[in-house]
Amino acid sequence: MLGRKQNNILVIKTDGLRGFVAADPYFEAIRDAYPKAKISLLTTQGLQRIARASPYFDQVAAMPNMGDREARKEFVRQLKASKFERVYDLSGDAAARRLRSAMGPFRPKWFAAEQAPKPNPKSAQPLPLPNLEKISELSGLSVDDRLPDLRWAVSARKDSANMQPSWYGISGPFGLLLPSEDGARRWSASGYAGLARQMAESGFMPVLAGSKNLHGFGDEIANEAPQLLDLSGKTDHLQLAALAQEAAFFVSDVSDEMQLALSVGCEGAVICPAKSPYYAEGRHIVTLTAENDLGAIEPSFVWRTLDNMGLINNAHSDQLVAEAR
Repeated sequence: MLGRKQNNILVIKTDGLRGFVAADPYFEAIRDAYPKAKISLLTTQGLQRIARASPYFDQVAAMPNMGDREARKEFVRQLKASKFERVYDLSGDAAARRLRSAMGPFRPKWFAAEQAPKPNPKSAQPLPLPNLEKISELSGLSVDDRLPDLRWAVSARKDSANMQPSWYGISGPFGLLLPSEDGARRWSASGYAGLARQMAESGFMPVLAGSKNLHGFGDEIANEAPQLLDLSGKTDHLQLAALAQEAAFFVSDVSDEMQLALSVGCEGAVICPAKSPYYAEGRHIVTLTAENDLGAIEPSFVWRTLDNMGLINNAHSDQLVAEAR
């Protein structure tokens, strides 16, 4: 249950991992604006663990099923009893709007993000995120113009055994394969498999990570590349952040997990259609594009790109230093 205390602030962020990562500067701005307040986050079930590791929130809860009338009524009763002074809705989605309506005319002062535009079904770009600039303008929040930095997700529990690569049987240098869940935006299984074989031959363990929805795709890759370590559905976001910080590089086709990897300093290659290129100013990535079929991008070309970025030789040098110690 959310806390009962004056000077309470509620933050809502329920639009998934990519949205959570992107909102990191806003989380910090809210904490800086209310250093002595009790700040509660309302998020999704799957994001609770990483949210609890953050330095910005005193309490974390999951959004209930707003379509369930009884669950909604009980949750609204708890929110009203908590006497929040301000609510920052950083999602602007249907569930948050329904909650605002259910709070009635005497709700706290409410600042909401502009609803994300409807996605273009023909675009290979990730789903658009809500516009948060309106919130800072209306509320007076001072938000630093910086990239999301979730290194706190790693330092929070860095000594835990299940935050170490060895927990999964990883030893030596490894690279992360982070495919999108959307098959229309995804590099081919044969492409990932060819890269996995090249990685293994060069002394890098190929590690697939993401949600359990990727498990079937992971099986396709493993059929061609038995060297693959398939961790789809076996890591939470906190564990994935730790793996990303230790990885030599990543290869992705613009998955949500890639955004988390970037936020902890992981570097790598992004595969996407030429008509929908991916930009990440301030990040050490190279975007590889194909006009029509992403399968036209050869694994050997991806590997040479990683080599040209200095990510392969540097990883081997770091490993030799570690072994010498």
